Amino acid sequence: MIKNIIILIVAFFILKLNAQQFKFTDVSPSNSYSFLSPKYGSSCNIIKYFLVEGLQGQKVNFLGTIDYSLAGFNQWSNSSFSFFKMNFQAQLGNSSFQLVANSVNVIDPSIGYFDLNIICNEVNISTLSVEVIQDVIWSNSFKYFSVVKINNLPEGSGFTYDSQIVKIYRMGENLFQKLYNEKFYLFQNLDIWSIDFIFPVSIPLKLMYLTKMLYDIKLYPSSENYVPFSNSFSSLLSFRTTSNIQNPVFSVGSLGFYLTPKPILGKPNNLTFIATCLALVGNGANFTLYAQNDTQPSFKEYYNFVVNVTVNGGLQTPNSSFISIKDNSTVGMAMVSSEYLGLDFKYNFRAFQLAYNEFFAITEFPFGFIRGNNEMVNFGFSVPSSLTSIAPLIPLTLCMLRCITDMKGNFEPFILIASTETSSLEIQSFTTIYIGNLKFLTRVEIKSSNASYLPSVSSIRIARGSKIVNHDNGKLVFGTSSDGVWEYITEMKLESIEINNEESNSITIVSDKNYLTSYSFGAFLYNIGSEISKLQYPSITLKNYNYLNDLVNVSFLYNDIDITDQPVDNIMFFSFNNIDDYKNLSIGFYLTDQKSLKDIGFENDIFTILEPNYRFAVWDQKKNRFQVCFKVPANTIPGNISYTLVLDNKNFVDSNSLSYEYQLRATSSKIDIYGPMVTKIIKEQNGWVFTIQDEINGFKDGFLIVRGVLDSSTYNITLNMSNLIEGSGDRFIGDYRFIIPLEFENGSSNCITQDYLITYASFFDTFGNNNTFYKFLTQDYYKESQPFDSTGNPFIYFINDSSLFSIGFVCNGLLDSSPPNLIYFNSSRSSIDVGSLDRTIAFTFQAQDLQSGLKFIQNPIVYLVTKQLAIHQCISIPIIINSTTITFSCTTEVPIGFGYPDGFLISVYGFINNRGAYSGFSSKDIKDLNPIEQFWFVSTTFSFSTPIITSVSEFTNQDSTLLIFGKSFSTIDSAIISFSNGSTLNLKTIHRTFETFITLTDVPLIDIQFKLMLVKSNQINIKSNEFSIDPIIYKFNYSGPLYPPEPTIPPTKSPLPTNPPLRCLGNPECGGKNKGYCQSGVGCICYSPWYGVDCTSKVIIIPAPQTNTSNPTIEIPIPGGGQETNTTEVLFKSLVTLVSIRELGFNGEVIKTFPFDKWIFDEINLTTGRYNTSIVSQNDNNIITNITTTIQWFNSSKNITFAGQELQMNPSSVKFTIEIENYAFSSALNNLELIMFASLLSTDENDDFCSLKQFGNTTNGDNSNYIKLQVQNHSVYGRFIKRAIVDGFIVSIENTLLDEFQNTIVESTSHSTQTFIGIKIPHFKNKVTIDPDFFVLLDSESASGDHSICSKSNGLSSRKIAGIVIGSVFFVAIIVISIVYVVIKNRNAKKFREQVQTKLKQLN
Repeated sequence: MIKNIIILIVAFFILKLNAQQFKFTDVSPSNSYSFLSPKYGSSCNIIKYFLVEGLQGQKVNFLGTIDYSLAGFNQWSNSSFSFFKMNFQAQLGNSSFQLVANSVNVIDPSIGYFDLNIICNEVNISTLSVEVIQDVIWSNSFKYFSVVKINNLPEGSGFTYDSQIVKIYRMGENLFQKLYNEKFYLFQNLDIWSIDFIFPVSIPLKLMYLTKMLYDIKLYPSSENYVPFSNSFSSLLSFRTTSNIQNPVFSVGSLGFYLTPKPILGKPNNLTFIATCLALVGNGANFTLYAQNDTQPSFKEYYNFVVNVTVNGGLQTPNSSFISIKDNSTVGMAMVSSEYLGLDFKYNFRAFQLAYNEFFAITEFPFGFIRGNNEMVNFGFSVPSSLTSIAPLIPLTLCMLRCITDMKGNFEPFILIASTETSSLEIQSFTTIYIGNLKFLTRVEIKSSNASYLPSVSSIRIARGSKIVNHDNGKLVFGTSSDGVWEYITEMKLESIEINNEESNSITIVSDKNYLTSYSFGAFLYNIGSEISKLQYPSITLKNYNYLNDLVNVSFLYNDIDITDQPVDNIMFFSFNNIDDYKNLSIGFYLTDQKSLKDIGFENDIFTILEPNYRFAVWDQKKNRFQVCFKVPANTIPGNISYTLVLDNKNFVDSNSLSYEYQLRATSSKIDIYGPMVTKIIKEQNGWVFTIQDEINGFKDGFLIVRGVLDSSTYNITLNMSNLIEGSGDRFIGDYRFIIPLEFENGSSNCITQDYLITYASFFDTFGNNNTFYKFLTQDYYKESQPFDSTGNPFIYFINDSSLFSIGFVCNGLLDSSPPNLIYFNSSRSSIDVGSLDRTIAFTFQAQDLQSGLKFIQNPIVYLVTKQLAIHQCISIPIIINSTTITFSCTTEVPIGFGYPDGFLISVYGFINNRGAYSGFSSKDIKDLNPIEQFWFVSTTFSFSTPIITSVSEFTNQDSTLLIFGKSFSTIDSAIISFSNGSTLNLKTIHRTFETFITLTDVPLIDIQFKLMLVKSNQINIKSNEFSIDPIIYKFNYSGPLYPPEPTIPPTKSPLPTNPPLRCLGNPECGGKNKGYCQSGVGCICYSPWYGVDCTSKVIIIPAPQTNTSNPTIEIPIPGGGQETNTTEVLFKSLVTLVSIRELGFNGEVIKTFPFDKWIFDEINLTTGRYNTSIVSQNDNNIITNITTTIQWFNSSKNITFAGQELQMNPSSVKFTIEIENYAFSSALNNLELIMFASLLSTDENDDFCSLKQFGNTTNGDNSNYIKLQVQNHSVYGRFIKRAIVDGFIVSIENTLLDEFQNTIVESTSHSTQTFIGIKIPHFKNKVTIDPDFFVLLDSESASGDHSICSKSNGLSSRKIAGIVIGSVFFVAIIVISIVYVVIKNRNAKKFREQVQTKLKQLN
C-alpha cells in the first residue's frame, strides 16, 4: 500500500428507469463514504441504500447486479416496499453497475433495472496539512495521548494507521484523539506519526525526568510463588521514589500488557507506588518495572521479577442437567421449576449466573439452595415463563462465575407457535430531546400488529458499541406492553470507539414470545409509523470544534491552596472566544487527580471504566463566563490538580494540556490516597485481633462478613474505634478486637465443628479512602459493574497465608441430615399496582427444625422474580423465637413497573439449623405447601395517574435549578418543598418534558435537608411521593494551611560524609534475587523485610517492650522463634541505654566524665516517652547542662527525616533523640562524646552457641554506621547516622566502638555480646541533637566467622558451663548498675555491685 495516498470517492449516481413494474429510489445519506483499507486493496468501497417499490403491489425481495451477481441485503419489507443495502467496490476511475429487482430470486432485467455510475478520484494530498492541537501529554485518565487536526480532509475520505502504535478516535469534524500504546514510548524513538501517509510532525512526550533512584522495592507476597487465596486479587509490587517531580511515570509490563503503578501515600519527594502483577499464565510470568531515565525522556528497565501462580482449580458447577417441571396453572403466566439433586455440587461462596431465555441474573447464596450443606448442595428454583414461544427450546443454565462447566435445563414451551402466528413489535415513533446536563430523554412508541398470539414488550435493549442497557416496563408511560409509549434517559459519557472499529448502535425490542426486532441507529432507513426515516442515536452537535484554542480566562476562587488534612471547596471560572458557540452548552467538570479517580473506581489498565460524577458549569450571564463548584480532596498528590471539561461524549479538554496560569495548584505535606492496611492478624477463640494502620489519615471504620464454611451462616460485623483495644494505639495504628456473634459456645453439643471464614472486609480512613477484600467477587460487584482494583487489598501482607482468615470452631454435635421445614408462608397481597405509590408487600412465614433447632441470628431472604430475571430481595427478621421454631417477617417496596404485565414469583431461602443443614423453598414448594392460597405469585397492573419521583439531579447549596425524574408528570404544575421545622415553599417554576422529566427553576439557596413533593394545584388527590434531598454543602471558607509551615532543613556547615563504595557481599550475592540486588559503588540494596550488608537478615516484628520510667533504657524481650514460629518463650533479651557524656581534649584525652544518674520521665503517648536530666558542666559558674532523651517505639515502617537525611524506620524499632543544651566547655578546642551501651543475651541453656559483633558502614543510602550484635540467629542492629544538628547547622559527626571501655567490665561470651558506642560531637555553643535507632533481626545463618565466640557441647565441662551461666548473670547485673546507679535492692549481691562501681569509677 502506498502510504502517501488517500482516496476520496466523488460519486455521481445516474438512475435510469427502464420498466414500469418497479420504482427505484436512491436514499443513500449524503455522507456515505468509502475509505482505502488493506481489506479492499487499491479499490474504493461505498455503501448504498435503495428503496424499491413494486408498482403493481408485488413484494420485492431481491436486488442485484447483472454483471457481478452482487446481491443487496434486504433490511426490511412491507406489503409493497423493500429496503436494500449494497456494498460496491470500485476501481479508480469510472465504474458502472446495472441493478435489477424482482419479486423472486430470478434476475430479469426486462421487468425493471437502472444504471449506476461511480467515479472514484484520488485526493490531492498537497492540499492536506496537519495541525497539532495538543502535544502528547501524560494523563491519569488516558495515559499518553494527543489531539491533531487534519486540515482540508475531504468528507467521505478515510485512512488507516498502525494500531500497534496508536488508537485513533474521532472527536468531530477533522479533529482526532490519538492514544499511544505504552510500547511506543517504552521501546521506540519515533519522530513521526503515520496515518496513511507520512508527514514530518515531531510529537515529543512532555515528561520531566527522574532525578533519584527507586528504593524499598517489595513484592506481595515476598516470594515469587503466589497462591491465590482469593480469586479476586493478584500479587502486587510496591516501591518508593524520591523523585522531585509531580507525576513520575512508571510501567509494569508482562507478555505485552502494561500496567501503571499508582501513587498511594507518603509525602512530596518520597512517595510509595503500588502496581498489580496480574500473571496471565500459571507457570510463571516475567515482569519488568520500567522507569524514566535520569537524563533523557525515555525509559529503562529498572527491576525484573517473576510471579509463579499456583492455581488450586477451585470448585466448578456440576456438568449436569436440571430436572424441570412446568406449571401453567397461574393465570397469564407459566412457571418452570428446576432442581438438581445430585451429590457433586459443592459451594464456596462464589456468585453464579442464572441465564434464561434472553435474560440473565447474578445471584449468590441463599438463592436456589433448597437443602444440604456446602459439601453437597441440592439446588432448585422457579422462574416465570411465557405460555407461548416461537422457540422450540428455551435455554436455562446455571454457572458459577468464571466457570468451565454449567448445569443446563432446556425445556419446551407449553405452546409452540409459528412465527407467522405472532407479530413483531415495531417502533411507531421515536423522539429524542436534549434536557441538559449531558442527558437526553427518548420517547419511543411501540406497537404490535394483530396476531393470533399478541406479543408484549419484555425489554427494550439499547446497544452502544459493546455496552448494553436494558429498559423494562417500568419505563412505560402510557398504554399497554403490547401498544404503548416508553421513555428513558440516555446519559452522555466519554467513550472511546476506535475509528477502525466504529460499531453500529442499535435498539432491539425483545418480545415475550422470543421474537426480537432490531433497528440500527444512523444511516439505515425504516418504516417508522407512516414515514420512512432513520433512527438517530442521541448526540450533541457542537457549533465549534476549536474549543482547545478558544478556552480563555480560566481562574479559580482559591489557587495555590494547601490541602494538608483539609479538603477545599472551590469554584472554577472560564470562558471561550466565540462565546456564542458555547454558552448554551452543558459543560461537565470532574477532577482527574489520583484521589478523585480512585473515588469513582477508575482503572486505566485492563478494566477501562471512566464514569465520573460530573459537576456542571453554569453560565453567568452578567459576568459572561461559566462557573462550576467542586471540592479538592485532602492529601491528594500536590502540584497541579488535574481536571477535565467535557463538551459531549467525544470532545473534552484535559487540563494537562493547558498553560501554567490555567492550572489549579496545590501543596500538601502529606499524601494519602490509600485505605487502611491490616499489618498483623492474631486469631482468638471466636474472633480476631487486627492491627490496622493508616499512618496519615487515620482509620475510621470498617465492615466484615464472616461465613460458616459448611453451612454458609453469615455474620456481619462492624468495626470502629470502639473496637480499639485500650492502650494498644490510636487511629493511626492500633489493635482492634472483634468477635463472631455465634449462637453457641465452643464445645457445645447442639452445633457442628466447622471453620468460620472472612469472605469480605472493607476499611475506610477519615477522608474516605477505602481498601476492600473479596474472597470471591460478590453479587453486588457484578450488579453495579464496579471496576475492580487489586491494589486495594487491605491484606497485602498476608496474600499467601490463607490460614489466618479462618477460625476453627469445635463442637460435639453430629451433622444433621434433615434441614429445616417451612410450616407456613403468607403474603400480604396477591396483586399489586406497580404504577402506584403503594407498592409495599409484606411476608410472614414460619420455619421449624425439631431435631437441631434453627440459628436465630440468620436472616432468610424472600425473593421476588420476574420473567426478565429481575430479582428483588426482602431480608427477613425473626419476630417470634423458641428452641425449635422461628417466625419471620419482612416488608419491601417493589420498583416501579416490576413484573408488569406478567406478575412475579415468590420464593424464600436461607433457613439454617444448628447442626450444619440449610434449606430453601422455591415458588413451586410454596405452592405445594398451600395450593389454595396464591402466596407464590403476585399479579401486577400498571396505572399512570399517580406522579412518582424516582430521582433528582445532584443538588448543592449553590444551585437554583433541580432536574426531577419519575413518571406521570403531565398534570403537575407546582412543587412543594418542606422542612423539618414544618415550614414550606411552593414553587410554580415547573418546566415539563413528556411524562417523566421536570426542570424546577428559581429554587432558593438551601443548605439543609428538605423534602420535595409534586402536585397539581387544583386537585388535592394528585400529588407525588415526598422525596428527601440532602444538599451538598459548599462553604468557601479556605483561609490557608491548617498547620504552620514545616521547619526548613537546617543549613549545612561542613561537608557531610557519605559512605565509601562497598563491594556486594554474600553467596549468593545480596542474598539472591528475592532478597536484594547489587548497586555498583554502593553495595547491596535489600528488598523489605531483608536487611544488612548482604541482605540475609530479616526485620522481625515483636511486641512493644514495657516502658522504663526510671531512665532512658529499653529492654527488648525477643521470642526465640521471632515471627517465623508461634514460639512465645523469651530466649533473647536486648538492652540499650545511655551511660554518660565525656568532654574530650584536642588529642582525645578524657577531661571530664558525667555519668547519668537521675532522670525525670514524662509520657508523651503510648509509644513515646521523654526523659530529662541535668549536669553541672562548670562548677565555678554553676552552669547547668540539660540533657533530654526522647525514646519512640515504631510498630510499623515509617519514613522520617533527620538533619536532611531520609531514614526508614523499620517495624519494631526504637529511636533515641538526644538533645544536649548549654554545655560549658573547658576549652574551645574540646568536644563531647556521648556513650551508649547495647547488648544481646540469650537465656537458652543450649551449649552449642556462638556470638558475633560487627561494625561498619550501611549500604542502603542513609550514610550511617551500623553496629550488629548477634547471638546465634538473632541480632540487635543499631544505626548511627553520621550527622547531627549543631547550633542549627547540619554537621558531620563520628561514631566509634569503645571496646577498651567495654573490656574493663566484662567480655562477650558465646551466649552474650555487648558494646559501648561513642558518638563524638563537635564543639557547640547552644544545642546539639543526635538521632540513633535500634531494631531486631532474624539472621539466615547463625553467628560464625573469624571474630565469633563459640562454645561446643563436647568441649565444655560442667565447670565451664557453670562459669558461663555465672558470667551471664554477672553481665546483666553490671549493665543495670552501670546505667542507673540505683539504690541496691538485692542485699545478697551488695558486695559484688560495689566492686563493679569501683571499676566504673576507674573508667571515669
